[in-house]
Amino acid sequence: MTESYDLVVVGAGPGGSATAYHAARAGLRVLLLDRQEFPRDKPCGDGLMPHAASEVALMGLADWLEEPHHGKFSGFTFYTPSARLRQGVPPTLHGPHGYVARREETDARFLERAISAGAEFRSGVRATGLRRSAAGDVTGVEAVRGGEEAVFAAPLVVAADGVGGFAGDGLKAHQNAVARRQYFTNVDGPDRQDLHVFISRDLNRNGAGYGWVFYFGNGSANVGAGVSTRTLEKTGRNLKDYFDRFLEEPQLTAWLEDARPEGPPKSWSLKMGMWGAKRYARGLLMVGDAASMIHPISGEGVGYALESGRLAASWAHEAHVRQDFSASVLSGYGKQLMRHRAREHLSGHAMLNIVPNLSLLEPLFKACERDPEARQTLIESFTGDTPVYSLLKHPRTLAHAIKDAAGNRQKA
Repeated sequence: MTESYDLVVVGAGPGGSATAYHAARAGLRVLLLDRQEFPRDKPCGDGLMPHAASEVALMGLADWLEEPHHGKFSGFTFYTPSARLRQGVPPTLHGPHGYVARREETDARFLERAISAGAEFRSGVRATGLRRSAAGDVTGVEAVRGGEEAVFAAPLVVAADGVGGFAGDGLKAHQNAVARRQYFTNVDGPDRQDLHVFISRDLNRNGAGYGWVFYFGNGSANVGAGVSTRTLEKTGRNLKDYFDRFLEEPQLTAWLEDARPEGPPKSWSLKMGMWGAKRYARGLLMVGDAASMIHPISGEGVGYALESGRLAASWAHEAHVRQDFSASVLSGYGKQLMRHRAREHLSGHAMLNIVPNLSLLEPLFKACERDPEARQTLIESFTGDTPVYSLLKHPRTLAHAIKDAAGNRQKA
């Protein structure tokens, strides 16, 4: 027997749960599917930028964020081969703090909120494809649970399955970055109220990458590193090698001297930047990682997943009001996302294509070390609060950086 819903959401990560939560609150009958059982671990940097914290609060979880076992950061420290940049969280309407929370707990909480809002959840269900009418309208989702086939009917589907590729239809984009993280207890680093970002020579010699140490509130930390897939292609090295060498950096060695790993490291792949993926089609919306909503510089994706899920829910409701699930109507969702995020994502994506590795920006990092206003703009471009080209507002600092870069070339 086929079960009928107003909306089927495939994938119960942040984007899927946010979609289900907001759509159910708007009065839609929502089914949320995931192939895994919850709670489950999801490798991630675990950082929630202030804009992400705002989305979490919209789901009724502001008090949960303040629980003491979560990290709460009010600044950033960037380490480069010749500079150390420390800056507070940029002032925005999202507030002065971000958080660090483990995805195993975070995703379980988002799912709980979706269920409490009225969404129906089925775990252990693998969606296998869209079902369409002879006219091409989406009529539901085909799935497998426990070896048995099932069909869930709905005129609208949201794909929130990350890099899973459920929806097909040419809407997916290829991954362009990989990352690896490991949890440690008793990490002996400074300034636990900061997110620590390391732009090391090794991670940037043949491509772009960075390492990190993000502290929780209970004495443990998420330690990780990520590089572009182009880096792996150029060098023939693997991600494990880059991660292991990052842990051998002198500063990290000192911080981890008395630390204990909580378990083995875990890796994942990402599609960073909004470009190369379509976010809507007839009867279909894409959210979160499935829609390539990962910041091209920082790699942060949870906040954008939550935001895209909220916007997708509003367009799902609009489509039901109109009883029109055409690509023409659903294109409003894609346009709204572009208005909200295109400048920051496009400029970041362009910078990483123009600048093959972050080591080439070393003169800029040194110049920003001396200029607090330019330094703040640099951090804002990392957090996604401003496009990279906002650095043009600091011509003197850019001139110093260009002069230093020219001098370095002459010495070489």
